[in-house]
Amino acid sequence: MNKKLKHKHYKFINNETDNVIYLLSVPADKDDVREILENTKHKLAVENGIYIDSIYYIEITEEETHH
Repeated sequence: MNKKLKHKHYKFINNETDNVIYLLSVPADKDDVREILENTKHKLAVENGIYIDSIYYIEITEEETHH
């Protein structure tokens, strides 16, 4: 049975500029999604020299990922 694994998609946004700075897809069956999102947020802050609280993430729909 070849079943396509569903993913949840997130975009990380710089609150100061409203720019999307990163897109992330995580398998929907992952138990530690929040941990993955928080670790990604910290990594983006360090790599881009952005204050950690200036970055937030939101889940986006499958349709939004194709635009």
